[in-house]
Amino acid sequence: AAAGAGGAGSGRRAEILLAGGQMSAARATLRVGNDRGVHGRVATRLAEIAMEHNASLRIDRDGEQADCASILEVLALALACGDTVHLEAAGEQAEAALAAAHLVLTRRDDP
Repeated sequence: AAAGAGGAGSGRRAEILLAGGQMSAARATLRVGNDRGVHGRVATRLAEIAMEHNASLRIDRDGEQADCASILEVLALALACGDTVHLEAAGEQAEAALAAAHLVLTRRDDP
């Protein structure tokens, strides 16, 4: 089963995928909100989120993907303010990891 949610003004579309009653993956589409784009502090916070939630967290822009556990991979995407990205989290705490990453990427100021 799948459930979807999103806010009209947020540029966000989220989808939670369930397998056998257990959370297995969560996905969201959003726009980068920080005026300076995804820089070192933002990329570092994404890596911390992946570790804190024991989740696999990936970010994709136009087919270019990065593992959020790798600060350098995330920085290599050179994400700018307003860029639309797709996030995918997998693991027992996928939904929590996705929610935390969403907040970091959409906020206008630094984490």
